[in-house]
Amino acid sequence: MPDTHPEDLVRQLRSLAEDFADVHHLTLCTGLLDDDAVLMPLIARIRTTQTLTNKAITLTLAAGDSITATAAGRRAVEHLTGAARQGNDAGGHLLKGIPAATALHRAPRSAPRPLRMPRTSANHLALRRHFSAATGLLRDAPVMCLDAAALVTAATTGTVPAPGSVLPRLTDPQLAAFRLISQGAVRIRQREGRPPFLDTSVPAPTVTATVVALERKGLVTRDTSTSPDDGQELILTPAGQRALPALVLPATAPSRATPVPVQPRRRTR
Repeated sequence: MPDTHPEDLVRQLRSLAEDFADVHHLTLCTGLLDDDAVLMPLIARIRTTQTLTNKAITLTLAAGDSITATAAGRRAVEHLTGAARQGNDAGGHLLKGIPAATALHRAPRSAPRPLRMPRTSANHLALRRHFSAATGLLRDAPVMCLDAAALVTAATTGTVPAPGSVLPRLTDPQLAAFRLISQGAVRIRQREGRPPFLDTSVPAPTVTATVVALERKGLVTRDTSTSPDDGQELILTPAGQRALPALVLPATAPSRATPVPVQPRRRTR
């Protein structure tokens, strides 16, 4: 198939990250539904997950020789392949939940029961186990796609860490937030008389204090061309741009552990 233009590939990778974040959130919510009403939403989640997995595979094949000829490009393919694997495995767990969901869907209630009543049948436990495994796998896929986008950008622009450059010292939460900000995944909003809060488009735990720390270090700043009510995008400063390759690109394995996420597109203090 013809190579995809790098800018188009980066744009599609960022869009795929948001789509994976959405399906993670929807799968998490589906797992909280009343068990005997979960069959149709479960089927919908399976279809969406399979579609996104196929898109990740398609984008992997679209990475041309100009990208895969570099170390950063090869790592980008590894990250994207990892995202496809996570989606495929998550879809497999959801598929395994179909028999249990079908059995619960067909079983009539003997009497009215309040929602969220504890249920301990084999079907209930199997369904919850498969949903838990699927949501755990899907939470990693968005960040893998964003990492792949950053790596493709580095592969096509020839950006490499400057030898002997002094890097800012960041904690793990600050580094995670820096990576998301570098991909345009974080906005900061503020209502009059209220503290600021963050809007993240991927399921990663980022708190306002972490972003403030990055601002103090001179790595990120707010786009003040928009009002805080509408949301100000966080962008990298020139110092942040210079530090980006060394801080982001050495991100290793796609199989790395990702902290338990907050729900995407929700307010976090």
